[in-house]
Amino acid sequence: MDKKMRFVKIFGYTLIILFVGCLFTLGIYSSIEKRSLYYNYFGIALSLWYLITGIGILIRQKWGYYLFKFFLYVLLLAFPIGTIISYKSLAYIKEKDIKYLFCQ
Repeated sequence: MDKKMRFVKIFGYTLIILFVGCLFTLGIYSSIEKRSLYYNYFGIALSLWYLITGIGILIRQKWGYYLFKFFLYVLLLAFPIGTIISYKSLAYIKEKDIKYLFCQ
């Protein structure tokens, strides 16, 4: 498997795992606080964003690429670890010209 494709698949699966982790965390939080899960709309929306972006990356759609880049630009704000991951990922995308994988 091509290194570029492996990079894309790892990020896609990671975002889907983050979706599951976010929903699990929201479920635990709502059971501790004795509230409905629907009280945390932001957390649910963020989880769905992870899922949609992960699926878009794995099926290599153009909208998945743009959601992925938007995700990385937002991740730049998560100082310090998110900034490092995002900076290195964006540099890799630019250097290896990953965009052509999504525009088929």
